[in-house]
Amino acid sequence: MPGTLILTHADSDGICAGALAFAAFPDARIFFTKPVSLLEDLQDVREGRIILCDIALANNTAGQALAALSGKEVFYFDHHPLPSGVTEETVRKSVQLYSHDDSSCGSELVYRKFQSRLPQEAVLLAIYGAIGDYTDNTKYIQEKLADWDKRTLYFEIATLVLGIKSEEFSDYDAKRDLAGLMSKGGKPSDMPGLVEAAREAADREFDLYRLVRKRAQALGKIGYIENLPSFGFRGAAALFSASVTGKPVGVAVYKRRNYLDITIRRRKAIDLCRMAEKAAETVGGSGGGHPEAAGARIPKGRLDDFLRAFNRMIRI
Repeated sequence: MPGTLILTHADSDGICAGALAFAAFPDARIFFTKPVSLLEDLQDVREGRIILCDIALANNTAGQALAALSGKEVFYFDHHPLPSGVTEETVRKSVQLYSHDDSSCGSELVYRKFQSRLPQEAVLLAIYGAIGDYTDNTKYIQEKLADWDKRTLYFEIATLVLGIKSEEFSDYDAKRDLAGLMSKGGKPSDMPGLVEAAREAADREFDLYRLVRKRAQALGKIGYIENLPSFGFRGAAALFSASVTGKPVGVAVYKRRNYLDITIRRRKAIDLCRMAEKAAETVGGSGGGHPEAAGARIPKGRLDDFLRAFNRMIRI
């Protein structure tokens, strides 16, 4: 089974990590996925080598996903907490390389592994990914960041993070083109239309704050907002929900065809990942992410139950 497939997340860190892997393996194919659809996507893989970047294992399909990797050469780079009941040893039995560090972003992990195959300037992608994922305080990234004028780099990562929120660049094909450009040394601002899309996204985020301020509700220690029109601003909507209600946790809820898509952010030091996982399980869904940023997918009609279960776990 010849060929290499890069399976990566579609956020800024995932795009940068995917671009780095693509630069190291230029004959590869890039495909964007996410934890809840990883198992399904693995069923269609025909390549013999898989590079997984910035993709968490979903708590309800972790075992099946690892089993689906059997018989392939797998490099797995991730920084999300493992689901309950899954250990690093378990993962290592299913893959050839497992690079896992919950304090580093996926882009840093990929760059550090493949840097001997990459040009020196490719470190910028690791820095972009780290800043975009709020993990730029690692010793390694701080050392690399000291070699550059960070103000210029902040412009580039802001262009990437905000630009992909636009409808034009939220499409997987557009993100694949962007990853391809960056893998060849291009900057995010080199992508036609991305700077303008980022500027428009910044305007929309300020508008979003004003809308959340009017519509956010509170339940216990959670501020939440439902069905906002800007799906690409889920993280900001969740954070604003906490901010305007004065609560430690904020939740943004979006109705999909067969389920509710939940995004969770915090204003206090709370482990959202474990809470999202446990609260989602109580209503027959799945959840996870990072301590500071998490999400869940739950059945329709179970939002109140989910919020109450989550609220009971907040100890502030």
